[in-house]
Amino acid sequence: MAWSIGTDAASGCYRRRESSGGRGRGRIWILNTRSATHAEIESSLGIAQGFAQATIRDLASRGRLDQLSETLPQELRSLRHVRLLLMVDGKLNMMAPISVHGEHVSRWAPKWFAALVGPNLSGRSIRVVSASRADPVIIIGEPADEIAEAWRDFASLAVIWLTLNFAVLVILYMVLGRVLHPLASLARGMQSLKGGRYATRLKPSRVKEIALITDRFNGLAGNLDGAREENSQLYRQLISTQEQVRREIAHELHDEAGACLFGIAANASSIRTFSDRLDGPPGAEIGEHVGEIMNGTDRLKAMNRSILKQLRPGPIGQVSLTQLIKELLSGLQRSHRETQILATVSDLAKSYGEGCDLTLYRCIQEGVTAAVRKGRAKTVYVDVCEHKTAGRGARKQVRKSLRATLRFDGSGLSASKPKDLTFATIAERARA
Repeated sequence: MAWSIGTDAASGCYRRRESSGGRGRGRIWILNTRSATHAEIESSLGIAQGFAQATIRDLASRGRLDQLSETLPQELRSLRHVRLLLMVDGKLNMMAPISVHGEHVSRWAPKWFAALVGPNLSGRSIRVVSASRADPVIIIGEPADEIAEAWRDFASLAVIWLTLNFAVLVILYMVLGRVLHPLASLARGMQSLKGGRYATRLKPSRVKEIALITDRFNGLAGNLDGAREENSQLYRQLISTQEQVRREIAHELHDEAGACLFGIAANASSIRTFSDRLDGPPGAEIGEHVGEIMNGTDRLKAMNRSILKQLRPGPIGQVSLTQLIKELLSGLQRSHRETQILATVSDLAKSYGEGCDLTLYRCIQEGVTAAVRKGRAKTVYVDVCEHKTAGRGARKQVRKSLRATLRFDGSGLSASKPKDLTFATIAERARA
């Protein structure tokens, strides 16, 4: 019996393709892991080859090469990273199976990770020649254990990396939140100023740069608030002066112009009585001229009453507020017959004070007039009611407020038009 030993590259060896993914540190880690796995497998293959050669020599010296398939796997059982392919009955069979260990490892190392870090491996072939046949013994590397260990290391590092990233994100969220929160407050404050809420103030920020902006914002809001208060005060004075002038003009028209018209009418009536006593054309001509004077006087009286009512409602404080509003709307309806004015006035007290009654009267008057003239409305709806709210504090007194709603179907009047001062005038009058 003769035997010989040779070593070559096995054609059907266990291979892995190199992955093209990853850059920087990740790529370096993958290359290092692949190199370490390759070195570990090559070392195990070298040791296994030495054990196999020694075992074959021993069996050949004792003439027991037929026991090679039973003896060799036992000799190499302590090597985890190699597998044996032996010729049995004309077929290559795996004599060191990986069924238990390998399958267990495969569950902990995903295929994509094994393909990523698995090295290119080559097998070792030992040709055993006996008197009856020449059979090869092929030793191949099995990197499943090394890949599983690398996967466990990778999983541990990934957990640490994710934890650190999460901690960094939390810290960034807190830091950026601390920096951006004043900016969000500043944006809300600007929106409040845009809405006319000039009493808005921002809390001082701990960030020096933002604190400077906050101080400037509070200064601007304070100036705007003060300017609005000054404007409101001036408007209140203007309204007061306007009402005083109207009151004086109404007083003059009532006392002076009314008395003069009454005197003219009385004298004209006396002249008519005198002319009726005259016979002939002179008496008729005088009576005709007196009639013209009386007609003109009546028109002046009607005009005077209309102007007096516009300047200052005569019965204000004497009649109920409901009746005063209805008379106002009736007069507006007579003046604007092409527009239908519908009103609902309910649950009003007789009076809320001269100032409040006059303010409500003027707001309705100006609103309806603007809706008809500027808004070109065909229908105007006016709703006036008393609104009650529960007061705060220990006494919890009921607070009363008047609510006037004006709706119309026109299109020429809008609160968004900057040049239209109708709404601003009504709002300032109500605020004053």
